[in-house]
Amino acid sequence: KQWYQRRVAITAGGVAKAGWEGRDQTWAFVKNKYPIFLERYSGGFLFQRLVQTTCASFVDMEKYKDVEKFFSENKAPSAERAIKQSLESIKLRAGWLERDGEAVAQWFKDRGF
Repeated sequence: KQWYQRRVAITAGGVAKAGWEGRDQTWAFVKNKYPIFLERYSGGFLFQRLVQTTCASFVDMEKYKDVEKFFSENKAPSAERAIKQSLESIKLRAGWLERDGEAVAQWFKDRGF
């Protein structure tokens, strides 16, 4: 049973890292099943990892607000640091995209991508 619980958390993180669709679907899944995740993983490193792999790769302030609101309404003391780091990462990525997104898109376009 313990092995299965670890696999669920690790698999969810892997799906979240697979791209924007996986990220969005995993985040929706985690929010929907949050009480189960909290009960199974709270206090351990898997819960912190689940939070980071699910949230930290978002790149817009809309998701930032969603993550911030969710965790303000659904406390997770054992993952407080991971939540803060994820929010900081989202904010940094969103700022980079806003600042340099057009230049990067043009760079790819110039090279035929």
